[in-house]
Amino acid sequence: MATINIKDYKIGFTDQIFFDTNIWLLLYGTMANYQAKEQKIYTDFFQTLLQKATPIFLTSMVISEFANVILRRDFNQWISTEKLSNKDFKKDFVGTAKYEETISIIAVAVNKILKLPNIVIVGDDFNAINKEAILENFKLVDFNDSYYAELAYMNKYKVVTNDKDFIKMSSKIDIISAQV
Repeated sequence: MATINIKDYKIGFTDQIFFDTNIWLLLYGTMANYQAKEQKIYTDFFQTLLQKATPIFLTSMVISEFANVILRRDFNQWISTEKLSNKDFKKDFVGTAKYEETISIIAVAVNKILKLPNIVIVGDDFNAINKEAILENFKLVDFNDSYYAELAYMNKYKVVTNDKDFIKMSSKIDIISAQV
């Protein structure tokens, strides 16, 4: 398959798209003007997908990763802002006002994603996926990226990502990215 520059990609009628978590973070994350150039590129692509009613496939693992990235970032900001040290995420942060505020913000973002008209929620198919391939690619990239690549291969999804790690794996899938 191929790695395709997002600016050159023409969305096909039968395309099935899978957004890596980093794309959801660029579109719905809570960091204003973070990677503004990339946000614009992926937002434009996303808008085109919406206009064409192209399905975007989504698993609970992506939502979990999305929420955890934002929670951990806000935990680290809380430590920095409050000038704290030796704080544990679960023992010290969970249950605080800042944690509750972050959870509320994440819930709003997740609900917006889930209500998109072209979202297709799918199971993780872990029972049927090639676990040996996941573990082989896990030597090159993180487990989630390896899993997403195998899920995409199994379901013929095209993966939209801003993560160069996908390029490290054998090219069994189409990757659409601004990182080309």
